[in-house]
Amino acid sequence: MPHGTDDAHQGDGLFAADPQTPIARPLVLVTRGRVEFLGRCPNCQNMHRHTHLGKVTGPCGARYELQPKAKLKGAA
Repeated sequence: MPHGTDDAHQGDGLFAADPQTPIARPLVLVTRGRVEFLGRCPNCQNMHRHTHLGKVTGPCGARYELQPKAKLKGAA
């Protein structure tokens, strides 16, 4: 028996909305043989090192996103 449109709904439990992921602006650190990114953790306020940009988990367990600032207009 098909469900009517009045009965169709999506509960919050199936796809709960993720809270806003905090963003950290990274500093670039060039080490011997690779590039690393330093970001100030929004949880413990310490600087953590990461090997990639995007969503990361710090050693303290906090999850945040390393996202560089957009380039200025006219910058080379």
